[in-house]
Formats: sequence, C-alpha cells, structure tokens
Amino acid sequence: MTIVQVVLIAVTLSILILTILETDHFAVPVVLAGIVLLQLIGLVHSVQAHVDTLEDFFAAVNYEDFTRRFIEDDVDAELKDAFNKVLERFQDARADRDLQAGYLDTVIRHVPVPFFAARRDGSLSLVNNPARRLTGMPTLRNVSDLAKVDDTLPAALENIESGQQRLLQTNIRGIPVELRVSVAEIRMAGEVERLYSIENLSGELSARESSAWRNLIRVLTHEIMNTLTPVTSLAQTTAEMLDDPDSADDIREAVTAIGRRSEGLIRFVSRYRELLHMPEPAPEDISVLELLQNVATLLQPTMEQVHISITVAPESLEIFADQQLIDQVLINIVKNAGEALAETPDAQIDLSGRQDFGRIIISVADNGPGIAEEDIDQVFIPFFTTKREGSGIGLSLCRQIMTAHNGEIALETGAAGTSFRLVFQ
Repeated sequence: MTIVQVVLIAVTLSILILTILETDHFAVPVVLAGIVLLQLIGLVHSVQAHVDTLEDFFAAVNYEDFTRRFIEDDVDAELKDAFNKVLERFQDARADRDLQAGYLDTVIRHVPVPFFAARRDGSLSLVNNPARRLTGMPTLRNVSDLAKVDDTLPAALENIESGQQRLLQTNIRGIPVELRVSVAEIRMAGEVERLYSIENLSGELSARESSAWRNLIRVLTHEIMNTLTPVTSLAQTTAEMLDDPDSADDIREAVTAIGRRSEGLIRFVSRYRELLHMPEPAPEDISVLELLQNVATLLQPTMEQVHISITVAPESLEIFADQQLIDQVLINIVKNAGEALAETPDAQIDLSGRQDFGRIIISVADNGPGIAEEDIDQVFIPFFTTKREGSGIGLSLCRQIMTAHNGEIALETGAAGTSFRLVFQ
C-alpha cells in the first residue's frame, strides 16, 4: 500500500513538472499540485498508521500483554495479521512456561529434601515445605533469619562455594544435628541465585550406627557361644573323671573354675543378646501425660530424695508409638537421672512433653552434675558404662527403640544438669 502511494506521488510529480515546462496554462499545474499535496497527506497518514501499529505491537510485547489483538481492517491488514500470529505464539509459549514453572514449583516445594533459593542480597525467592519444617520457621524470608536457629549458620552457608558439599554441625531448636549442604548457582532474569539443598544426616547416622552395632554384637555372640560350647562339654567330661584318686582334687578345682566361668560368660552374653531381639514396635495412640504419670508413679518410691514434676502442653498431646518400648526408654533414662542425683541437694527431675512444628518432643531433664565431657560421645555405644555394675546396654537400647519409631534421642548436658529429648516425627 505504501509503495503504491509513493509510486503515484512520483508519477504525479513527473506530470506536474512536464506541465510546468511545456504549457502556459496554470490551471493544470495547480490541480496537479493539489493532487500531490493530497497524496502526501495520505502517505503521511498511512505511515503514521504503520507507526501506531508497530508501537502497539511493541508495547504489547514489552508488557507481556499477549492477549492483545489487532483488527485486520483495510489499513495494514497483512501486517496486523502477522502481529496477531506472533502474539498468539508468545501467548502459547508463556502458557507452556507457566505450566512448567508451576510444575517445578510444586515438585520443589514437596520434595522431601529441604531446599531454598537465595538472591545476592540474601532474600529467598523460594523455600519449600521441608525447609520450613527443618528450621521451624514458617515465615523464612532471608538467609539471615537462620541466625535465630544458629548464630553461625548464615555465614557457614554463604562460605560454601558453588558446586560444593559441606557437613555442618549445628543445633536446630535445641536438637544437635549434622547437615549435609549442597550449593549450586543459576542465573535467573540476569541475576545469580544460590540454590541450597540440605540433608539431615542425624537420623540416618543413628540408624547406620545401630545397624553396625547389631551386626557386631551378632558376630561377638556367635563367636563367644562357639567357644563356650566345647568348654562346657570339657567341664562335663572332666567331672566324670573325678573317680581317679590321683588327680581328683585338681580336676575338681579345674572343673569348678571352668563351670563358673562358663556360666558367667553365658549370663554375660545373654544380657547383650537383648539388643539383637528387640521386638518390632506395635504403635498405638498414647497420651503423653498418662505416659509420664505412669513412669513417675512407678519410679518415685525408689527416688524419695528426688522431686519429679510433669508438664505437658497441651494436655491432650498424643504420640503414635509402642507404649511398652517407650516406657522402657523413659524408665531407663529416669533411673539414670535418679542415680546421677544421688548426691545432689534439692534433686529435681522434670518430665515434659510439647509440640514443635509438626514434631512431638518428650524431655527428661535433671539438675545433676552432668555427664563428663569425655563420655558424651560414648554414652549411646553398646557396652560403654561408667557404673561398676552397669551393663552398658540401656542407652544403646533406647536409641535403637527411637530409631525403630523413626525418631531421635538427643542429649544435652552441662553444669546445670542433663537433658534427654525423645523426638517423634
């Protein structure tokens, strides 16, 4: 259309020039000049229409208004049709992009691994549900907010290079945990964002540790029993030789020693075999308040010098667990606490239960002298004990029971006393 207008103007101008040069009449040139003027006005109007159409198209693209459509009238019909097709393709592409973004956002928010994305200023563009549960912060908006969990955590996360993994020891809501943090960087809208994925290794390590110790105990039991069987047989055979008058006393003494030692070893092994035969939990709904009251009622008569207090909030709090096994855990811990308070004036044991952002925590805290620093890392290891007559299987068994419930047992100790926390997910 515009080309035709330009050609017509050129032809009209040519005729106008010829009439001016070859005729003395002014009427014809004047008429032709008017025609040229009208043609120029039409050309300007047509060009302005093109410009307006282009401006509308680029404005729609700039503001991502891909629903905009151009009316295909006589002016720029082909151009407007092309623009409409381009905008339709943009609209389809954005719909696909939004669909994929929504899908990825849903997946990221519900994957079991805690995950969040941080901009350079520390603000978080994405935080999934497991990250909120791990930190206990439903309104987590900035990396610096993690200082409420652990003062050193924000700096530790920022010091991890892109593409690296690092193990971090920290405390989350009073529970010591070991985290494995992986960091990657991506460019979004011209800005670099750091992606953090976090794995809580504490439960996994506890389960592996328990499995390793069970295997070790199984091997030890097998080997010891293989040794005891021939020793016992030898003792019985030697006893039959007591009729020999020349060696009767020596044989009797040896047999007695072998028998005594064999029986002692058998009792020794039998105690530790308890770790290998822990029954599978049969969970049911248990009132935490009644659970703690039953433990206190059972043990208070043997701890007359200790005051046992109970606090549960809310009082209707329940856990889904095997009552007999959890009773055994609490009895072991409370008995240990009572023994640790033997020489403590105003001895106190506080039993408590509370909700903690989807978790339930049962605590046993005392005001005793605490556990020696060198013993803290060993108290859950089978066979380790600081008591003369202790077997060293109590706390190890407690950890196995909590692991079987997909929970954790955590220890915190110091000069002000010792606290054990049973964490139920």
